[in-house]
Amino acid sequence: MSQGMIYNIQRMSLHDGPGLRTTVFLKGCPLTCLWCSNPESQQVKAQMMCFTDLCTGCGKCAEVCPNDAVIEIEGRFGRDTEKCTNCGACTENCAGKAREMSGKIMTVEEVMDVVRKDALFYDNSGGGVTFGGGEPTSGGQFFLDMVEAAVNEGYHVTVDTCGYCPEERFDKTIKLADLFLFDCKHMNPEEHKKLTGVDNAIILRNMGAALSSGKEVRIRMPLMPEMNDSEENIAAMAEFLKGYGRDKVEVMPCHAFGRNKYAALGWKYKMDREYTPEQLDVVFKRFADHGLKTEII
Repeated sequence: MSQGMIYNIQRMSLHDGPGLRTTVFLKGCPLTCLWCSNPESQQVKAQMMCFTDLCTGCGKCAEVCPNDAVIEIEGRFGRDTEKCTNCGACTENCAGKAREMSGKIMTVEEVMDVVRKDALFYDNSGGGVTFGGGEPTSGGQFFLDMVEAAVNEGYHVTVDTCGYCPEERFDKTIKLADLFLFDCKHMNPEEHKKLTGVDNAIILRNMGAALSSGKEVRIRMPLMPEMNDSEENIAAMAEFLKGYGRDKVEVMPCHAFGRNKYAALGWKYKMDREYTPEQLDVVFKRFADHGLKTEII
């Protein structure tokens, strides 16, 4: 039975497809977006997250750490990221829940055991199962096995994807899934690479395959000030989408909700900008001028 790294399973989700859903978050992503709000999803390995603002100062973490990686800062306990091996010993003894492990190896059956708990709610609300990440398709055969298991049990399946996936695997996914929530970050390959670490050739190929498949596809755009909101980029997106008879984009204006997660991982937060209402009005006019309808999600 295949297995893989899961960092969260969120039950009763309302924003990852129609109806009430269970969203399965796989760990691992080939992109490193500057604005990523779930940095703990990027690496496939399990990681310890240390939220020092929740620390009660009990010091139990320091007592059990085998690597002397716990450091005291003004009465609270943080960690030395150079020494920490993500073993998780400290998380088992943290009274304030300031330390937690992100990432757990699970089998397909273990995931489905959680999914089945809310089957009645899926039926009554028109919901189902959503696979997200990270990038869920990066889970390879484990991902495909989970999708197939969900389909075989009659659940509506949504895949929340950036589209960076080998063609063969993505084409298999298209045949299985009911709905795609497809991120479109930038149309220019060089700019896409600057912002995410990879170019967008395979992404646009897979987006086109999904759009022409007859399956439901919702194009989503994380909107970043002076990064992907230019007249040129929006015009290029409109031209691409209109080639497939599409004229709507779900937009996600930038936010700083993930800032504390970067600190918890010991990483530097790189995005420190947000839109004013006036700036958003200008950007939305660009979409409208190019015939694209927008919905903020």
